[in-house]
Amino acid sequence: MKSLIWILAVGFAVGPKPAAGQTPFTLADISFLRGCWTGDMGSLDMLEQWSDPDGGVMLGSTRYLRDGRVVDWEFGMFLETESGVTLWPYPKGERSPNGFPLVSTNGEYVFENLNHDFPVRIIYARAGDEALNPRIEGRDGKARGWSLQRAPCTDGPATTPTGGY
Repeated sequence: MKSLIWILAVGFAVGPKPAAGQTPFTLADISFLRGCWTGDMGSLDMLEQWSDPDGGVMLGSTRYLRDGRVVDWEFGMFLETESGVTLWPYPKGERSPNGFPLVSTNGEYVFENLNHDFPVRIIYARAGDEALNPRIEGRDGKARGWSLQRAPCTDGPATTPTGGY
């Protein structure tokens, strides 16, 4: 609980202030992401899931699989404050010190942090209601993208890894 309070406090302090007269973005602007998405990134299968936008937060998890085995994973959090929405990545469960504020929603939902080394932009481009074309971009404009399709969320039985906890 203390870590959640700390995360929320940092989010309130770090988020950018909207320009004069600009209405800050809200989680409603990105609520289409809730649910499950699947696709591939070259040789990797990708499974991404986002929670409902409750309490000013959307939580996500992404698994990257090769031959049915997880080879990488990350968590994500969209945090809404009075300043807008910021994407906080948690690669391998470690909170990144770099948040990516939502700066544009014109057909592409652009999260940008020009002070980060790579990526500086994380973009979710909608392709209708059932598909996404996310990409990441560097400062030099080079991009890496992939395609995701909406998928049913499966709530299979919880399993305990070999050896227990």
